[in-house]
Formats: sequence, structure tokens, C-alpha cells
Amino acid sequence: MMLKSKKIFAVLAAVAASLSLAACGGSNASDTATANSDKHANDNASCTNKVVHADAQKVTVWAWYPGFEKIVDHFNNSHSDVQVCWNNGGQGGAEYTRFQNTIKAGKGAPDIIQLEYEAMPQFIAGQQKYLVDLGKYGMNSYKADYTDGAWNSVTFGSSSSVYAVPVDAGPFVMYVNQEVFDKYQVKVPTTWAEFEQAGKDLQAKGYTGKLTNWQTDGTAVNIALFAQKGAQVYKYSASDPTKVGIDFDQQGVKDVLSYWQKLSKEGLIDTADQSSTDTMKKFGAGDYATYVQASWFMGYYVKGAYKTAADSPFKIYEAPKWDDSTPDVNQGGSAFAVTYQAKDTKAAAEVARELYGDDYAQKSGVSDGGLFPTWKKLLSSTEFINQTYPYLGDQKANEVIAPVAKGWAGDQFLPFQTYAYDAQQKSFASIVKSGTSVDSGVSKLTSTLQDYAKQQGFTVESVK
Repeated sequence: MMLKSKKIFAVLAAVAASLSLAACGGSNASDTATANSDKHANDNASCTNKVVHADAQKVTVWAWYPGFEKIVDHFNNSHSDVQVCWNNGGQGGAEYTRFQNTIKAGKGAPDIIQLEYEAMPQFIAGQQKYLVDLGKYGMNSYKADYTDGAWNSVTFGSSSSVYAVPVDAGPFVMYVNQEVFDKYQVKVPTTWAEFEQAGKDLQAKGYTGKLTNWQTDGTAVNIALFAQKGAQVYKYSASDPTKVGIDFDQQGVKDVLSYWQKLSKEGLIDTADQSSTDTMKKFGAGDYATYVQASWFMGYYVKGAYKTAADSPFKIYEAPKWDDSTPDVNQGGSAFAVTYQAKDTKAAAEVARELYGDDYAQKSGVSDGGLFPTWKKLLSSTEFINQTYPYLGDQKANEVIAPVAKGWAGDQFLPFQTYAYDAQQKSFASIVKSGTSVDSGVSKLTSTLQDYAKQQGFTVESVK
């Protein structure tokens, strides 16, 4: 699940800069997180949830997943030897800042922490490892349980190290206001060329809304759009953590930004912050004919806005493609990592794996949390594929989404990803919304981020 706002960017940029400087500048921290084994250190820990077995060992968890209290209660009711002690440490950037503060203090971190895939590199970069390598606790034995994209997102190019247990992902799809397309008798687009034409056709037939909204505060959504065009803009591997790759000055990126700049100039799209209340009101009011976004968006907004099949005008379709070679892509997702301050590292590793490790927890994550699973057992089940969603007009949406999740190969992010996001957000908004030159914009962005990487002590290499 992704959580993005300008406030989060500002907070995380400082966190990322601090960690990156420490990562490459030398430290007393070990290149591998220390293993601890104190089973009673959390005896007096304060928990939001009810502890069922008071005498059992406690493992502390920070997580913000919707409906997570049901996951915790299920775990605690089914385990007598260990209990989860859960607190919401904040959502996204707020949690990462709090975690950074515990790193500086050398205490106060939870045993297990929820992290978005894109946030993890900053906590394992260089000489300092603030996340435990779960490969040392048998996690590699569960590789086959998860989609390739999710697994690659927690291993960071390593063949043996695993830095978190995948939970959810955000397969890239298109939300379509079916009532708009039906009313104006316009074909739902399957390619980006058809997408532009659909916008023109809708306007010509009297539709007063916009084809979609290109998010001025968009971050990972643009990485997904670039990936569709075969453009990898970031490179980072835990196996060589002092090197990074950054390159926006490539044809695929230019093609994507030029496309959206053209749609903006033609007046076919809106260019507003997704995080604004006004934007979501427009989406719900039918002022956007489509919305190209991750699958988690249906739980984040659509589910709350439409309670019955009769109420909802929306259906999910595959995201438009450039051609038959367009890959399946993803936007967002998160996992459970074990921190270097875990009181009993082995126990924490086992709990992290087991929290969403059975049928009940996985199904609850989908139904109560709006998560899209990375667990192949559920992802491939007939029950899951045939599940209907009232807020999508009783559509079997997973028939569309599941193949995208399975086809996604994974993404790469930087140890200072939030700083990079802040820079790319400003650059892309200037290009798409204000008409800045694409060529000069991506060239300047590449130079800015490469220079920043060097200042933090990283060696810059090719993204290929």
C-alpha cells in the first residue's frame, strides 16, 4: 500500500539523506544486523491489542495495514508460545522518521516493522544494516510461495539475502467509469494511442469531464509508466551497496513524458495532486472517465465510496499498453522486516513470516485490508479469482489483476529514494503541467540526482 503526500516527501528526504550519509561514510554499525535472543525483554511492552496468553513471549510490531487488528488477534489466538504486541508506528513517512529516531537513539525500534518496498534500501545501504537478513533464518525456503516481483523487491539483487517478508503489491490497472463510456458510446481503450483517441471522442460527443488525472504529486506511478516503456531509471543492489544507477535521459522516459505533456496541452487530462480532496471528489462525481492506478486504489477509495453493485459506475480493465511487448508493472506494496534492535531475532523472523502465513490471514488482508496478495497460493485460487466486488458492480476484478501481479518482475529503488522522488516530482510537474522541454528536463534531473548520489559517497554506474 502506498501513502504519498508533500509532507511525507519533506520528512523522508531528511531521513534518506541522513541514512545515506551514514551508509557510505563509515560507522560502528556492523554490515549485518546483530542477532539477539532475549525472550523476556518485551515482557512489559505496551500493546494496542489484547494479549491472549499473558505469560508467553512478546514480539513487538509496527504496522498500519487496514484491518490489521484481525490479523494480530488471529495470530495470538492460534499461538500460545508467542504473542504479537502491535502498535501503529505511523503511516509511511511518519513511521520511517520514527524508526530513524530509534536508530539515532540506539533503542526504541520494534522487533518487526512494516516498510514499503521502495523505502527498504535506505535501511540496508552500505556498511550499516538496520534490517535483519532473513535468509539466515530460513526465509529462502519460502521463495516459491511469493510472486517473482514481490520476492525480487525484498532481496535487492541478492541470491541469498532476504530483507523482508512480502505482504502486498499494487498491480497497475485502469479504473473505468463505465457509465461515461456507455453513455457516449466510446470504446474502452486498450492501448495508449486508443487512450488519447478516447479522450478526444468523449469531448467531441459532449463529455465535459477529463479523460483522467495525471498526478502532479505522482511518484511510483511514473516509475510504473516508464517501466511499461521498458525504461529502468534506478538501479541498486544489496550485493554491491555502494553503487547506484540513475538515468532519466533515455528514450522510453522521454516518450512517456512527451505523451502526457501532449494530452495536457490538448486539454484532455487534469493535472492535480491525487492527495487533494478535490481530486477524489472529481473522481467520484464522474469528472474523470478513467484513472490509471494500482490495484490498492480500489480499497483506498472506491470501496469506501460505493457500497453496492448498483451504486458503482466503475470497472477495472488492464492498463493501456504501448504494444504487445509492454510488460506487466506494479505501483507500491509493502512487507514485514525484522529490525536490528529485535529483542529475539529468531522469534521475530518466525513471526514476520507467519503473520500473513495462512489462509485466514491472507483472505482477511484482502477482504478487511483491501490488500492485493503476493502469496501465490491465494493469488491462484479459484475462490480468489472468482471473488466479486460490489463496489465494482460485482465484477470479478481479480481475473484482470491477478495476471498482472504474476507477470510483474520487480522494481529497483535507491537508498535515498524519497529525495529522488521529491526531485522527480518537481521536474515532471514542470514538464507535463507547465510545458517545460522534455529533453532538458530529464537531462537536468539525471544530473541533479547523480550529483547528489556522489555527494553521499555512492559510485554512479549505468542502469543497464
